[in-house]
Amino acid sequence: MVKEQYESLKAGENIRKTLIALKQELKSEDAQQELLGLLQGDYSLLLSLLRHEEPKVRGNVALVLGRLSQDGFAMPLYQAYLKEEKLFVKSNYLLALAGLDCSKFRPQLERRLEELEHYQPPEEEEKHIREELKALRALLHTSQRHQRHRFQGYDGTYEVILTTGKLHQEVTAKQVEHGKVNMLKSGVRVLTGDIRQILGIRTYRELLFSLDVKKLRPDPKLAAKALAASNLLGLLEQAHKSEGSFYFRLGIHSRMPLDKRSDFAKKCAFALEQETGHRLYNSTSGYEVEIRLIEGQDGTFLPLVKLFTFEEERFAYRKHTVATSIRPEQAALAAHLASPYLEKWAHVLDPFCGVGTMLIERDKVCRARVLYGVDMFGEAIDGAWENTRLAGKEANYIQRDFFTFRHEYQFEEIFTNMPDRGQKTREEHDLFYGRFFKKASEVLTEHGRMVLYSNEKNFVKKHLRLNRDFTLLQEYSMDEKGNYYLFIIGRKTDAMEMERCAAV
Repeated sequence: MVKEQYESLKAGENIRKTLIALKQELKSEDAQQELLGLLQGDYSLLLSLLRHEEPKVRGNVALVLGRLSQDGFAMPLYQAYLKEEKLFVKSNYLLALAGLDCSKFRPQLERRLEELEHYQPPEEEEKHIREELKALRALLHTSQRHQRHRFQGYDGTYEVILTTGKLHQEVTAKQVEHGKVNMLKSGVRVLTGDIRQILGIRTYRELLFSLDVKKLRPDPKLAAKALAASNLLGLLEQAHKSEGSFYFRLGIHSRMPLDKRSDFAKKCAFALEQETGHRLYNSTSGYEVEIRLIEGQDGTFLPLVKLFTFEEERFAYRKHTVATSIRPEQAALAAHLASPYLEKWAHVLDPFCGVGTMLIERDKVCRARVLYGVDMFGEAIDGAWENTRLAGKEANYIQRDFFTFRHEYQFEEIFTNMPDRGQKTREEHDLFYGRFFKKASEVLTEHGRMVLYSNEKNFVKKHLRLNRDFTLLQEYSMDEKGNYYLFIIGRKTDAMEMERCAAV
């Protein structure tokens, strides 16, 4: 295919179409080597196309040259970039130069970057200026020239939102020790001067900072103007004790179609750079700040800020995960909800332990005497050992099928995230739950309990009816869609004892 495309170029046939196809082929290293072999060091054909009368031919051949990554291409590409009059083509030269040595003309490129950053383009030019700016910054690695920030404002007062979902906000709210708390539809709003304590709460999903502007109009330039006039920069300065520039990304949570959402984000981010005098730089990677715009029912946006500049210590232990791993804040929520039923210094077994998250979070709520994890997946067991060590905990892990597991003593508690159905049929999974309840009866003590996180409510209820040895003590829906539940199950003897004590 490469040879045919090369012959077409030599013959001057369908040049633009051929270059587009060749550009795609050259994503493969084998194709690059094949073309270099055909060219035999004579690049005059390709270089001559940089002067072609059709702009799209010039732009596509620049990208072809970039894929070939020959040092001799740097100067011709740079000169073509300087001469190019069509704005929509200029970024192609910069993309092609990204893999080449540009040190000879780096000062000129930096001046061009500074010029564009202070240029107020008319609307018809804005898209192309944004593309050129993005390519220039990537080429010059400007993100490496600015000092990265670290969160320093632990002594400040902030209004934050802790996102939790819609069912169990009170679990998080009760853990706030200092500050004014308001319950929200899907979280908790806190005004606090003790951000360290907030960062230690384990049951929220995200911590987002509020701004003093609560509604942004659904116009990218007006939204950017309002953000620039808000306390956004003041918040960043307070949090980092710095007046430097910050790298950000825009996250748009909206009902808009993807293409319109992307266009809105690009236009708003570009305008925000300009409105803040480039105190904020848009970046798709290495960003320190996410400015999240959440669309409301009336079409306006609520702006919130997520910082990536402080260490996430809550779940720092979780270096290893597998596809079936439970989210750590959800495991922590399960442990908090189950806490009235957990026994201190119990012997605790997780028969489907994965990377150990459930055991670790359970032990943080109520200290166990022994933690024991079983899983058939060796990669998960290896991750569990490492995660548990990083969490400063001790546990025993063994790679084994729970149904063949034997132990010298029984356990007071099973605490586990039940496996999803996966490729099993409904009948097979029903059988699995039946085997589980039978095996649980063998490994639990007379007064033992189970805490099961499961998305099979009907199977749990069915096998509770079939196994008279167990009774349901408590049940929680764990998500607003009703997919996952937390079941706290006791042995019948344990439940009868609880009722007797309550009666006395």
